[in-house]
Amino acid sequence: MSYLLSSLVQIALLRKDPSVLPASIVLVVLSGVAFVAASALQSWILHGNDRLAGRTALDIGLTIAWFWFLLGVTRHRNRLNQTLSAVFGTTVLMTPFAIGLLLIQAPTTESYGIKLLAWAGSIVVIVWYVLVIGHVLRSALEVGFVTSIAIVLTWLVVGDALLKRLFPVAT
Repeated sequence: MSYLLSSLVQIALLRKDPSVLPASIVLVVLSGVAFVAASALQSWILHGNDRLAGRTALDIGLTIAWFWFLLGVTRHRNRLNQTLSAVFGTTVLMTPFAIGLLLIQAPTTESYGIKLLAWAGSIVVIVWYVLVIGHVLRSALEVGFVTSIAIVLTWLVVGDALLKRLFPVAT
């Protein structure tokens, strides 16, 4: 277990690629369950109980479908288990940072300094996340880093657009 956690940390620090992870369906399922919990928690913090199950199901479904499609198109579907484990695992590792920033943003209506810190921290976490997933994709798809970043940004924009379309926030 410590080897897996260490490997995920090394991937999140851009030092290793997903090939260090076992191509195990058990690892995909376990990291996927943790991903679902992290996704649900973030969604709950942002939107409360408003269609929480649907938002979470869309998040995991879109993630699996997107990487399955990409790896299939590039004829690297044999790397799906390692890629999904890396994406799920690194996302879970980064979730505490995102949640911490979300939690300090909520009560900051009066403190501009804290709000600015939370905003800047959020930007850092988002950029870090894009770089990590881009790093995973670069290795899995055998493409350049710029291409992998473009793919990650496309995935994030498509996912956000689908979430907003399927689960509009009441104003």
